[in-house]
Amino acid sequence: MKFEIITKNSKLTPELLNILQAEWSKAYGWLTDVIDDWSLTDFPQIVVATENNKIIGYYSLVARELVKDNHDYTPWLGTLFIRKEYRNKHFSPILLEDACRHVKDMGYENLFLATEHIQFYEKFGFEEIGLGLYLWGAPTKFYKKTLK
Repeated sequence: MKFEIITKNSKLTPELLNILQAEWSKAYGWLTDVIDDWSLTDFPQIVVATENNKIIGYYSLVARELVKDNHDYTPWLGTLFIRKEYRNKHFSPILLEDACRHVKDMGYENLFLATEHIQFYEKFGFEEIGLGLYLWGAPTKFYKKTLK
């Protein structure tokens, strides 16, 4: 599997946008906003995973998550997405492992996430550290993984 950090002008960007528009419209809207405002900061980063020149999925890393509390934590796993035809084929752990490696290579000791997917991220070493609300009011749990 290959991983590529995409930018506004990456050749994979239009294909990823088409996939998200068809499969996950919320992420499509967020990604188009990111692309419109792209800057040369550390975050956000969108990393696309490909195999045999086909996009399997992507993850994003953000400085701040859209939660009401715990904004002192950074960085966050913003999204983890696997295309429908590749789900349940054990690609999530591969993308999560790359995200952790990438964040550690950037000099961070922890990776945080907020999710309503209970009992999923715990399998990959994330520990619950609190409860909170997304900015739109939905409940979420906060997780942290210490990077070794």
